[in-house]
Amino acid sequence: MRNLWIIVKEVYFKNIKSWSFVFMVLSPILIFAVIALISFFITQNEEQARIGDVAVIEAPADMQTQIEAMPDNNTFHFDMNLDEAKQALTDDEIDGYLLIEGESDALTSTYFRKPTSRDINLAGLEQLINSYQLNAIAGKIGLNSEQLTQIQSSNVAIETVNVIVDDTGTVREESTDDPSSFARIMIAYVVSFMVFFFIMTYVGIISQEIAAEKGSRIMEIVLSSVSASTHFFGKMLGIGLVILTQLLAYLVLFLIARTVFFNLDAFSFLNDIDLNQIFAGSMPVVWLGLVFALIGIMIYSSLAGFLGSLVSKTEDVSKSITPIIFIALAGFYIGMYALNSTNNPLVRIGSQIPFFTPFIMPFRIAAETVGSSEIILAIVISIAFMIFCLWFSVVFYKSNVLVYTDKGIIQAMKDSWTLWRSERESK
Repeated sequence: MRNLWIIVKEVYFKNIKSWSFVFMVLSPILIFAVIALISFFITQNEEQARIGDVAVIEAPADMQTQIEAMPDNNTFHFDMNLDEAKQALTDDEIDGYLLIEGESDALTSTYFRKPTSRDINLAGLEQLINSYQLNAIAGKIGLNSEQLTQIQSSNVAIETVNVIVDDTGTVREESTDDPSSFARIMIAYVVSFMVFFFIMTYVGIISQEIAAEKGSRIMEIVLSSVSASTHFFGKMLGIGLVILTQLLAYLVLFLIARTVFFNLDAFSFLNDIDLNQIFAGSMPVVWLGLVFALIGIMIYSSLAGFLGSLVSKTEDVSKSITPIIFIALAGFYIGMYALNSTNNPLVRIGSQIPFFTPFIMPFRIAAETVGSSEIILAIVISIAFMIFCLWFSVVFYKSNVLVYTDKGIIQAMKDSWTLWRSERESK
């Protein structure tokens, strides 16, 4: 145990005291901040890009008056005929022209633009023309303004309500517009993203840790003092504490940000929102998501340790961990697909595959499309697979770290298998 904690302490403090750890903590925050800024500027640019000059041709005089009074940022020109509008569009003096034809109760409107013109937002103008035509039709058939208003407000919206039956047979109804449903989905998305982030980050760190010692031949000296299993678990526990430290850092930053935001006048509206009610039904997603996340990180970490022990040079680490990186990437994309289709057979089957479970199951739990029996089955399968991965990695770890070859990972695995079999036969 003393040797184990020496290794744990060395791995932990070596990673914590590096600038790369600070960057790892800040990188998700910076990524979200950059995405938010880019989204903001894109939105602002799109709003500006959808405003321009439009010529309106052959519109009735009373319609022109209504268009001029319309709260729209576009500039409308009514003093052009069709030939002048065509020439103005050719000379880029306007962004397009709208040709209105027909009687007031049977209008047709066609908008002409160049492929390089601005993508003008004509929704308000289209609504006004439809309203104008509807008024003309109402006047023609003798409807008064009250009757017309009643017709215009007679739209029927379909609300979708999920009928949820739990394991005890209790039936509960929940609207898809309920904030609690949105909160659960957002938590599932955060869990899936964080699992993917930690796997992408720490798979490389674990492999580098082991490959660096093996490449410098320090491993042979280390294994003369401690067992291979002690060294392996020391590395795993050290990296595990680094992950825990990073999570605690996020928790502290969240509490600080929450305190600051709630005290700012710009975010005073948050005080009027009952967050406890919104997140009341989200705790199963949080706790079960953390369980699946922990198991998933353990699976990928143990395999990363195994693959890192196969390479003889740190330069080959990126090639050795490529298979599990692609597996994690596939799981993440299936999880994103589950965001909108939790009942799809691919999603249902993938949620029971341990490599994919941490990415997919949180979305199924959030959407309440999975029963307790499936959740328990997924946990049992994932834990069993995690134990198998740990056992497999530990068993072959000693053989792997003593095999040096420049012929690739496949040859290293063959040599390791041969060495492991010879050791078993000698016993």
